[in-house]
Amino acid sequence: MTATLSSASLPARRPVGRDSIRRGLAGPVARLRTQAGVALLLTAALLTAALLGLADTAARTRQLTDVSEPRAVAAGQLYRALSDLDAQRAKSLVVGYSAVPPAPGATPELVDDGVLAALTAQTDQTDASQQLSALAVSAGADKVQPLLDQLSLYDQWTGTEEYAVGTQADPIVGQPSPVALDNYAQADALLQSSLLPQVRAVMATADAQVDADRDAAHTAALVSAWLLVALGLLALLALLWWQRDLARRYRRVLNLPLVVATACVLALVLGSASALLGTASEVDAAVNQGYTPYARLAQAAVVAVDAESRESRWVVDPGYRDALAAQFQSDATQVRTLLAADSSADSAAVAVVQQRFSAYLATDTSLRAVADGGDVNQAAIQLTGVGREDVGFAYYDFSVHLDDLAATHAAAFASHTEAADSDLSGWAATSAVLLGLALLLVLTGVRPRLREFA
Repeated sequence: MTATLSSASLPARRPVGRDSIRRGLAGPVARLRTQAGVALLLTAALLTAALLGLADTAARTRQLTDVSEPRAVAAGQLYRALSDLDAQRAKSLVVGYSAVPPAPGATPELVDDGVLAALTAQTDQTDASQQLSALAVSAGADKVQPLLDQLSLYDQWTGTEEYAVGTQADPIVGQPSPVALDNYAQADALLQSSLLPQVRAVMATADAQVDADRDAAHTAALVSAWLLVALGLLALLALLWWQRDLARRYRRVLNLPLVVATACVLALVLGSASALLGTASEVDAAVNQGYTPYARLAQAAVVAVDAESRESRWVVDPGYRDALAAQFQSDATQVRTLLAADSSADSAAVAVVQQRFSAYLATDTSLRAVADGGDVNQAAIQLTGVGREDVGFAYYDFSVHLDDLAATHAAAFASHTEAADSDLSGWAATSAVLLGLALLLVLTGVRPRLREFA
């Protein structure tokens, strides 16, 4: 017996409406949009971090190379110019004719006319003016004005000294007029007690600023580099996971736009992070291998000039010889210590400078022996002469080699800072292009999948 079922007894089929279809598509579409949004957000964050990090590091590097280091160098050169100016003013006291009376009818022997000291003093004044102008631009006029006021007073006293020396009738070498000696003593006291300490304070501030700016540029580069690495890894993981998910769900091996976008992100992270880490290394090297040894040698040059000034005054001011000799020896010890601390790769050049300074000290010992023996004429000749055994030549020879060695350190600073700029050069534009392209490729890669559900 067969039984038939009526159509009324069959379960009714529910019609598939548009709402049901939309609900079925909502999951994949939302997933795709979320994945695209995360990729876009991380790529945009990476772009922002790259542009800001590169710009911040470049700005801090420029602050070091264009502001802080030139200001510190100008302060050091000002100190040296003023110290050398004082040394030349001291030498101007050692002028005149021989203390030995000439034979009847003979012309008195002029031992030193002071022309070289006067010309060198003019050069020092010009150099000091230039460095003050540079400091006024970088440090501010309020920092420079007190120095100008003190220097004006110093020039008044040394001007009176120069006038007294120039108008003294038939001066005897080593026996300056009391007016000249007194005015020089006042000028020297002002320089040592007020003017130079103010310059030293500017130097110390500028030197500390160089270190601070080096640390700031170094830190900014490292922080930016590691931030880019962190964001880059997140962006790469998101893009790679998304491509794997697309391949598994839609049976497509590659999504070419997303592959290229991933390559752009990887290139940006590797390139910009390497550039930032290279900049951090070069900035450190610029200060440690360039500026710091340069500043040390500049200090040695200043101390040597102070020693030269005391040496000149020792010849013409017997009342203070013991104190001046002790100060000279202290200066010589400090110069030796500063030279021994030089870490130049050219050890031969350092050895030459040390040898030249030892030669200068040997001529000083000879000078003092001659002066203590009462031969003021010969002492004056040795002090200002240009013979190889004279103090004047030995000091000039030492200072030339010292300046050459300092110039190599200044060149090292310039070389490392140029390398730091070169490391950063072009990466801001490259970052914008690569990550801008990555953003477009993300949109290009997701659009076909979204179109399938339209």
